[in-house]
Amino acid sequence: MEFKTKQFDGPYEVSEIQINSEGEIFRGMLYFPPQSFQKPYPLIIYFHGFPQLFSLKEIVRSYAFLLDLGYSFLVFNFRGYSYSEGKISISSQVSDAIEIIKLVKKMAENNIFDLNEINIIAHDFGAFIGLILSSKTNVINNLILISPILDLKRHVYSEEFVKTLNYINQFLPGNVRGIENVGEFILMIKTELSEKKFQISNFIKKLKNKKLKVITGDEDKVTPSLEVNNVLQKANIIPDITLINCMDHECSEEDDIERINKEIRNILKR
Repeated sequence: MEFKTKQFDGPYEVSEIQINSEGEIFRGMLYFPPQSFQKPYPLIIYFHGFPQLFSLKEIVRSYAFLLDLGYSFLVFNFRGYSYSEGKISISSQVSDAIEIIKLVKKMAENNIFDLNEINIIAHDFGAFIGLILSSKTNVINNLILISPILDLKRHVYSEEFVKTLNYINQFLPGNVRGIENVGEFILMIKTELSEKKFQISNFIKKLKNKKLKVITGDEDKVTPSLEVNNVLQKANIIPDITLINCMDHECSEEDDIERINKEIRNILKR
């Protein structure tokens, strides 16, 4: 697969992607490393969190150092977010993730990507989706979770979740679709979580990725480090967990970002 019209963002070739998932389109961007690097490229796929406030270009800028290491970088909005169609749900995001892997495999067949070097960086709720995906495919090499949401059920059943949804609806209308009726949305997610395939106690034991890295803050109040250890000790892959000193769930401080990127560099250095 080659893209007919080449566009560039600085030294990086970039293409818009549009994928049909269950009759709805989700959109993203695929960046390639500088031309000094040869195909097939290793690939980073980025799974965003909830409610996903950053533009795709902002995310790319945060991880541009990976392009300079020779990686391609694929970032997209799951259905229900930003410019993608549809409404959010666990099942729709898992379906989108599977479609991304289908695209990656097709491009690997055309010698664009190295199928032995397919990696995922997943933030917040994206980590939950990344773990489910990794229990369904053996394509993933490194699964890197940043400030992950793990015990989703605990969050969905909390009053704080209701407050968060109401806040998004009031101050960020249209940024996330499918949450307008908070009660109906929460009931839908609770129904999904009643299915065994979406219960972390089930899929955490069936991971097929090669390596599991977790980077989180020792002051994370959303997913405390004790919860990270308790949940991941049941995984069939031994996780490598790094606690960033004095970092909360949202890693907005420049020092925190640099420490996270240093950990990522150490994992993905070539």
